[in-house]
Amino acid sequence: MIAALRAPFLFALLLAAVAALAPALAIAADPAMVTHRDSRHGFRLDYPGDWRPVAFKDRPEFQALANDGRGPEECNVNVTSVSGPAYLDRVTREQMLGNLRAAMKDAEFVEWRRQTLAQRWGLYYIVTGTTPRQAYKQTTLGYQVVVGAKLFTLSCSAPAAGFEARRPTFERILASLSF
Repeated sequence: MIAALRAPFLFALLLAAVAALAPALAIAADPAMVTHRDSRHGFRLDYPGDWRPVAFKDRPEFQALANDGRGPEECNVNVTSVSGPAYLDRVTREQMLGNLRAAMKDAEFVEWRRQTLAQRWGLYYIVTGTTPRQAYKQTTLGYQVVVGAKLFTLSCSAPAAGFEARRPTFERILASLSF
């Protein structure tokens, strides 16, 4: 009798385990996402397959643009790295906002917090401001993390009015970042 009850229980347990793993498997195997591996700088991330990697004169380590690469005003992701691991230990919310105002003249935080990503703590932020070159309101989801002797910054930007629609994609890109 116990053996007869054990088989349906084990089958139900197996189904529950598969159901729990299904979302993670779906994200990892999503054919709409493309993986970029940068062996020179030692990072990996996934981005939407319809975005186009591009190179700009300011040369971030990686940049991809939405809308088939027609311009950063559509939606973009980039990763940069610089020396300076002690920066994250000391930076305050006000100092970071000051730094961001160099790129966005009226930058204001929507969110700012210290957060762990894949056992590495960093600074997560969402900031809205006007870009001087394009002169439009933009919102950026950013994450700064120290790896080795380098500070990496991942930023995903979109026009402020369309940011919330793009936010799930940006969160997926951030979740895929690994070193």
